[in-house]
Amino acid sequence: MKTKLLTTLMVLLTALALVACASGGGGQGQLAQTTGTETVTSTPNSLTPILITITATPTPSATPARPAPTVTPASINTPTAKATPSAPTPTPTPTLTPTPSNPRAEVVSPEINVRQGPGVAYPATTTAKAGDLLDVIGANAARDWLQVTLADGKTGWVSGKPDYTSVQGSLDGVPVVAVAPPPQPAPGASSAASGAGGGKLVFMANSGGDIYIINADGSGLRRLTSGIDPALSPDGSQVAFARWDDIQRGALGSVWVVNADGSGERAVLGEVHQPKSPTWSPDGKQLAINMQQGGWTTSIKECGNPGEVPPNAKHVEPVFEPDGTFDKLCWKLAANPFWGLRLINVAAGTFEDLPHATHSFGPSWDPRNNWRLVYRGDLGLVQLDMGKSANSTFTDDVDDHTPVFSPDGSRLAVSYMQHDHWEIHVMNGDGSGRARLTETPLSEIVDQQLAGLTPRSWNNVAPTWSPDGSQIAFLSDRSGKWEIWVMNADGSNQHPMFAPDTLKGINFQYNGVDERMLSWGR
Repeated sequence: MKTKLLTTLMVLLTALALVACASGGGGQGQLAQTTGTETVTSTPNSLTPILITITATPTPSATPARPAPTVTPASINTPTAKATPSAPTPTPTPTLTPTPSNPRAEVVSPEINVRQGPGVAYPATTTAKAGDLLDVIGANAARDWLQVTLADGKTGWVSGKPDYTSVQGSLDGVPVVAVAPPPQPAPGASSAASGAGGGKLVFMANSGGDIYIINADGSGLRRLTSGIDPALSPDGSQVAFARWDDIQRGALGSVWVVNADGSGERAVLGEVHQPKSPTWSPDGKQLAINMQQGGWTTSIKECGNPGEVPPNAKHVEPVFEPDGTFDKLCWKLAANPFWGLRLINVAAGTFEDLPHATHSFGPSWDPRNNWRLVYRGDLGLVQLDMGKSANSTFTDDVDDHTPVFSPDGSRLAVSYMQHDHWEIHVMNGDGSGRARLTETPLSEIVDQQLAGLTPRSWNNVAPTWSPDGSQIAFLSDRSGKWEIWVMNADGSNQHPMFAPDTLKGINFQYNGVDERMLSWGR
């Protein structure tokens, strides 16, 4: 197309040149005119040159060149700077507590037992307290007992009931663990350290019932006699006890002695009202007892002026004259026998009464001070100086009962009424330094609830010291029935004193009237 256009232009230029020549115009020189972007100069040899400006239409290229505009600073249009966005503040990723591979059991009861198997029949190995988190690694088929891992890496079982543990997570994937039945003690097996204190133990099944003797290691059990509150002599050769012979005559009784081998039973004092708690002098020649002495054994009726009514009066009623005027008040008093102390010479059978409180029970003779008895009085324990015939306050706690001296006289153990049940306390020989040795753990209260029982505290009563003073034997009903238990003198290592079948068929009964159930001696 470009070639055709140039050819046409050449024809036109030739024609114009011929016209110019024909017209005769023009002078020598060159004419130049710029009208476009391309200038063509024609200089004919004999003609006046004619400048023809042709604007050619260029053939567009694929990408047309675009000349850069000429700009002055004033014409610069500075675009509004686009702010570079700052990096957004990252939203903190919440710290998530990783889901444990096993569910966990949180203890919500104050204290629970950790056991060897799924149930209260399995022995307890330790305890867990409120707030403890335990990994659950197994469960029984009912899923009401959980196998857990403890902080020390050991395993055990706890109740899965919501009153005692709260499960975090699902138990769906927890395997059911089969466990062997609870272990049973081997018949005739002895409890560990039962006979550590040595010697022999005399005990009664109940007041007035059979009296037995047995070696501390569980051997040699035999029945001695029947009676109340047996007591071994300091040398272990004799046993003193009381009997109430004639209930119809006001429970007249007597005091007896029998040899430890069951021979030579004999009365050392008769015609005594309700004798109890014989205790031996350090030399084995005398006995001190408490007995009913004075007061009244049945309810009585009294009358008097309003100011004469005693605090313990019952059924207080006014009495009027026939004309309707007030005469007096009458009331009833419950039975209130007084209890005194008596000293008996064993060989001669003679006796003398000792100074005492209105109500005196359970005397104990100091094995290192022949002059001193300690007994329960009206307001606590009382010390009697027999040389001076003088009583003095030993403790001021009315809940102290049946004191018993350790073999060296340095300490006393008592049965203590702990609000609504019995516990064992000890103190120094001067009444100081009281310490409680027995207590029902909270975990045991929980076990009772798990077993469907009404929760109760154990009773622990009637302490007696081993001949070397290292242990204390006592009665406990923690297993559901009264049994003879033993513990170290500091209260540790409490356990049944004998294997389960050792005392088979002997049923203990404690009435809470200052009975001396046990006596441990040489």
